[in-house]
Order: sequence, then C-alpha cells, then structure tokens
Amino acid sequence: MPILSIVIPAYNNSRFLPECVSSVLSQDFRDIEIIIVDDASTDDTPAIIDDLKKSDSRIRAIRHELNQGTLAARSTGVQYAQGAFTMFIDQDDGLRPGTLSKLVKISHQHPADIYHFGVQVKAANAAAQEASAGMSTFLNPTPRTIHGEAILQIQFSEVSGFDWHLHHKMFRTELVQRAYRAAEHTRLLLSDDLYMNFIIDSLACEYIAVPDSPWYFYHLGRGDTLGSTLSIPALHLVAQRDAKALALIRQFVESSAAPARADWDERTADARDRLIEHTMNEWKDNLPDTKKHAGLIDILACWQADTVAGELYRYTRDYAYAYLQQPDKTSSTAVNSRKKALEYLEMARHAERGHQSSDSHNQRYQSMKAIAEQHLKDSRLVTDPPQQPTTHRYAWIRHLFS
Repeated sequence: MPILSIVIPAYNNSRFLPECVSSVLSQDFRDIEIIIVDDASTDDTPAIIDDLKKSDSRIRAIRHELNQGTLAARSTGVQYAQGAFTMFIDQDDGLRPGTLSKLVKISHQHPADIYHFGVQVKAANAAAQEASAGMSTFLNPTPRTIHGEAILQIQFSEVSGFDWHLHHKMFRTELVQRAYRAAEHTRLLLSDDLYMNFIIDSLACEYIAVPDSPWYFYHLGRGDTLGSTLSIPALHLVAQRDAKALALIRQFVESSAAPARADWDERTADARDRLIEHTMNEWKDNLPDTKKHAGLIDILACWQADTVAGELYRYTRDYAYAYLQQPDKTSSTAVNSRKKALEYLEMARHAERGHQSSDSHNQRYQSMKAIAEQHLKDSRLVTDPPQQPTTHRYAWIRHLFS
C-alpha cells in the first residue's frame, strides 16, 4: 500500500492537468498513488487521463458518468484511497519539488490528523496579481498545533481562524474517509471545502500548521473570471451554494455522525458568518450598482434577513469609521465614505424591518449593528436611529417582500 494518496478532481479545463500531475510524479518521494476523478468531462480530459495513465503505473483513474460536482468527485477519490495519508490537489495547481518528502518526514516526527502547509500564489492575470497579497496572507497558516475541539472552534473564528481550502493540507486517510461517509451525497461546488472542513475538524484530534511551507502552487485566476463583474444568475448561484453548505452543516450537527460537544450552536454560527460574508462580499464587490437591487432580493431569498443585515451593517461600520478618521470632512474620500455609510445604513434598516429582525439572536448581526451605530454617532452622521429612513434613495428595499 502507498504511504500517500493524491486525489485530483478533474472536470474539463484539461490543458492544465498534465502540468499538475507532473508536479506530483516528479517529487522525490515516490511511494504514492494519484487518483484522478473525471467528473463526466465533455472535453478531451478522458484522453489526457489515458495518456497520463500510460506514463506511470501509480496513476489511477475513475470516471463519473454524470457530472456530480466537486463534493462528489473528492468523495469518490477518498473512497478509493489506499494510502495512510490523503491530499487533494486542484487540476490547475501543483506542488513545489520536495513537498511530499517534507510532509511525510513531519508526519513521522509529529503524528497528527491534519497537516496544514502554505502556498505560493501564482497570479494568472492583473486582477489576480492585485488579489494575490491578500490571498497569500489568508492561505499561509500561522505555525501552531491545535488539539481536539479547539480545531473547529478556531478554524472559522473571525480573528484567529485559518483557511478552509481542502488543498494544501495532508489528512490522515481514515479521518477523511470517515468525514466523507458522514457528509451528504449531494451536488455542491466551491462551498464544499468549508462544509467538509467543518466535518473533518469536528472529527480530528490534532492539527499541525507547518511553518515556512509555501509548497503548494496556487494558480490564482487560471481559467476563471477573477476580477470580472458578476451577473445576477452567477450571484444567485453563490448565495444558493453558500446557503446550501450551511444547511448541510446543520444536518451534520444533528446527525448521529457528529460527536457530542456543548458548543454546536456557536460553531455553526461561525460557519454561517464566514459563508454569508463570502456571499455579501461578492454582491458588494463584483455586482454592478445597477444590479444591486435585484442581487439583494436574490440573497434575501436564500438567507435570513438578520444575517444579511449584519453584513450590511459591517459595510456601514467600515465606511462610518473611515469617515470618522478623515481630518478633512470635505475631501472627496470623506464625502464618499459618508455617502456609502448612509447608503448601507439605509439598506440594512429596510432589510431588517422587512423581516422583523429586531428579535434576532444572531450575535454577529447585533454586534455589527451596535458598532456601526456607534461609529455613526461618533462621526455625527446620525444622532439616534430614526424610526423611518431619512432618505428615499433605497426605498425599493421596503418592497422587497411586498
């Protein structure tokens, strides 16, 4: 049996697959198997995989007859994994030479369930280059060892958490097989990483973040539309997928596969906050202003109002604070911050009123609202919260559910 199983989900976009596989086959640690799961590709991926299999007997291939999504593709790969440890690599990424031998050596010295190593972000275009610094900070872990229940408690924490990509981590195979058995067999893309990390964390006993380890080549912007404007249908998919991931997490927490712990409500809330944060940032940053109205309707159809309002108050908080810090309140920066703070404030108020969020027990929503209103008062943008909106610029929100 091999020491290490490498699972590579593949769906179309075949031009990068040989480079990815080559980065694994060329490693100095050779006691591996590569499991490529073709999720019913419609391009030349099957032919590319056949050629790769002929080049090295360590490559195994499995094909789905119907496209099932990344969650199912990875689950299939894990099911067939024979190694003591399993890693996931995206088909357009790769590994730095020497990565596997270093990880296996660490596993001998420090037995654990999860080994989290770092990335080197390789930007494919100008938009990716602009985003690469922030991505590198997020994706490269803080060196530490975490035990037991604290793994899940920390991962989705807003302050001290770590990223939830399944790639650039090495898992004990028995753990990920158990986790995928506990997961729902359903179609899920993108947000499946967070969903599966939630389950894996809850079942793990020890997590190790490896210092100075930028060994995963993360090709940001390859084959995607990073930096382009978002359409309403695309935003709807984002909101729908993130909401589905939360629903699946709640199903897991209520299932017999979930271990007993006293803080499930708090941990589920952490995951919820990270998911809605993603949805709302996509709405704010990538949807044109002319489509914000329709986009918010779509999000509110998928998410509870207090959860959405909490993110709108987060934007209000940030712009109000930016205005407060400006020494010249007549500067263009100050004027824009003031304008944005009041716009998001009005959107938040209308959204929460439309759904009776005043009785919410959502702590993030309550916290964001309290801080935002304090910044607004400190900057004298408002005095006390009015009973009715002060402007009618976003009056359309009143009718979202009429």
